[in-house]
Amino acid sequence: MITANQSSVRPVSSPAASPSNKYMYLFLAMSFGTCYGIASLFMFFPDFIVPITGELHLMHPLAIVALYSPSIAGLITCYLMGGKDALKGMFLKLVPRKKDLFWIPVIIGISIVFASSMHFGSLLFGIPVPDLTYSVPEMIWLGILNLFKETGLIGGLFGWIGFLLPFLQGKLKNNVTSGLITGFLFGLWVLPGYLISSFGTSTTYIYYVVQLMAFIVFQSYIFNATKGTLLFYLLAFWLVATGSQIDLYYFNPQVQIMQFFFFVTSAIIIHIVFKRKKVDTTLQTFPAYVLDAK
Repeated sequence: MITANQSSVRPVSSPAASPSNKYMYLFLAMSFGTCYGIASLFMFFPDFIVPITGELHLMHPLAIVALYSPSIAGLITCYLMGGKDALKGMFLKLVPRKKDLFWIPVIIGISIVFASSMHFGSLLFGIPVPDLTYSVPEMIWLGILNLFKETGLIGGLFGWIGFLLPFLQGKLKNNVTSGLITGFLFGLWVLPGYLISSFGTSTTYIYYVVQLMAFIVFQSYIFNATKGTLLFYLLAFWLVATGSQIDLYYFNPQVQIMQFFFFVTSAIIIHIVFKRKKVDTTLQTFPAYVLDAK
């Protein structure tokens, strides 16, 4: 239910009205249209486009535009739904409340358990692991660099998590279903990256989609408990994506399966803990949660 002041949400007819689905369709059209459009040029017209722009790779300007398309679309949709107040509120969601700062060490701790589970789980199941040649300071430095290499991380922040997840929560009244759909659409959006050989990946696409679905369901609990703080998703995604970059394990299909079960288990645990501790997990809905940002 939208509780924001009607004057701040121009397209919504009344404070209690549910936002029109046209905003979700607009977001998806911009996100998928940009990504799939750019990818299609390189897949179907390589003889025309490659001599002009060069081979497509992750740091190519057009690839970066595609990777940032969900956040760009999310911010545009945010403005159309709530104007400058909503846009300001979206950016303010990067700043956690003082009472929520404890989540930073908690997420770091979970990420350490995650990386350790992938490393030692690989050893347990006979999955090859890289030789540990980096020192701890080198691992930290490489982790920092990975924050900038993961262009799709910030590229999807304001779209999939900032807009779509809370929008769906407002429609479906359920964080699990909303998280599953958000993760599925996120996964569908990354499909061109698996079809363009120059991107290079040793992972399995279907596994990656279900990983995203499980991860976003897990993150939805933290998102709601922290009144929609986006920083914690950013931190968690970055940290779990860093383990393979510092050679703790290979990011391959076998590890993808382990990661999926880790995220599912984490979601179940956090659900039980929140229920027993009576944690306030009121669903954050769009655009109310950004208009209420303080």
